[in-house]
Amino acid sequence: MNSCQSNLPSTLTVSLREMRMVFERLVQVARVEAGLVPSLRDCAVYSAALGLGGFSRLDANLELLSRADPHAVTIIDSAEGVVVDGGGQHAWIVALAALDIATERLRSNGEGVVTVRNQIESDELKVVEALAQRFGLKAIVSVDGAGGSAAIKVLPATDASEIAILDRIRESGLGVDAATWWALFHRSADALAPDSYLSRRHAGPIIVEADGKVIGRQDEDETDFSLLLADAPKAVASTSKH
Repeated sequence: MNSCQSNLPSTLTVSLREMRMVFERLVQVARVEAGLVPSLRDCAVYSAALGLGGFSRLDANLELLSRADPHAVTIIDSAEGVVVDGGGQHAWIVALAALDIATERLRSNGEGVVTVRNQIESDELKVVEALAQRFGLKAIVSVDGAGGSAAIKVLPATDASEIAILDRIRESGLGVDAATWWALFHRSADALAPDSYLSRRHAGPIIVEADGKVIGRQDEDETDFSLLLADAPKAVASTSKH
């Protein structure tokens, strides 16, 4: 190992924006239903913030999510209360549905309690405690490790500190092992289109035709046309041959 490598930090502090960008790309790579991408991205962020699976188990969680079927989740309303049956799905798939129902019950009858059962990675259901804060609510998640079931109770937050997790992440970021972060970062590039002359032409608020004609904004938008058109002669020549 050379001296430059040995001086690299073993841990990094990553910002909320960086986590959201990388986690959203990784969720897209897992090929989950498009409508679930934002919520699963947030679940990944909060899993890291709450000390759950977080960064180290993200690959394993994404592998499970790649086989998810959100339609398997069912709601059972009985005399004993509401039960969310996860249908064998990952806890992140179940989390928002369970939170929505608990919140509705809190507002309709003053008792925001639901039971969740039949999901995998049950400990990850604790992300509900962070997800609830956007609604000004405090959530308490009690997981039965042996049985895989959980009880969720939501109630109005009575102190600003109970709904401050997002602000803390925004202000201070989260610490992560550098090697783990860079592995995730580079893997997230699989969600991006490969760099090409065509992709450069359609990047940003303008389109640049093969002959250099600009379609779109004409103001000073700091577009580097020299880079954008760097391969234009080769691309035009290749097109003309066909």
